[in-house]
Amino acid sequence: MDIPPPQPFQQPYGAVPPQQRPKTNGLAVAALVVGIVCCIPPLGLILGIIALSQIKKRGDSGKGMAIAGVVLSAISTLLVLLAVATGGVTEAWGDFKDGMKEGVGEAARSRSTLDLSMGDCFNAPGGSLEGMTTDVEVVPCVEKHQGEVFAVFEIDRSGAYPGDDAVTDIADKRCTELLSDYVQKDWAKPDDVDMYYYMPDRRGWRLLDRGVVCVLGTSGDGLKGSLRGGGSA
Repeated sequence: MDIPPPQPFQQPYGAVPPQQRPKTNGLAVAALVVGIVCCIPPLGLILGIIALSQIKKRGDSGKGMAIAGVVLSAISTLLVLLAVATGGVTEAWGDFKDGMKEGVGEAARSRSTLDLSMGDCFNAPGGSLEGMTTDVEVVPCVEKHQGEVFAVFEIDRSGAYPGDDAVTDIADKRCTELLSDYVQKDWAKPDDVDMYYYMPDRRGWRLLDRGVVCVLGTSGDGLKGSLRGGGSA
């Protein structure tokens, strides 16, 4: 008996191909993202409502995302309206502006010791004029302050750093000579006022810093007013 060769399997007539999965609605995704981020609450609410309408007409998927976006955006919108009604936004904006003004003011008063000029009054960080520092807070001399610059000069020397003792001797001698040019020659230095100076260290010397800032200052309660001309502070 002859056995017929096997025939390839054929789909029966009238078979229906598997149904394609509905695509996800793009507005539903956008509504969910905006609702989570809360950047523009009403936008997420609008996108979610439009997405639900499109899903109903087209049969798209993403209904859950659209509903979640609507709910989150509605909550965010209500919170914003409540904040506006109670003045929360106005208060927050006022605090922000005050903080910005304070930050700008502090930045404007901060100055490097290399940029100090004769007659500048300032407060040192940490409340002490002793030790190393790079920046100080310049204030009007009528306000309470710790130091007042009475002279600024450059060390006329090149080459390698001469050492701390040599630089200190130069600063001490020259600042003492320049003091009488700032105050009256018969001026009697108050007991709580001493002479200080900012001078370059080894690292600053390598960076060509040769400036010395001569200062009259106190480590006590502070000065108020200028000492220029022997004025009483």
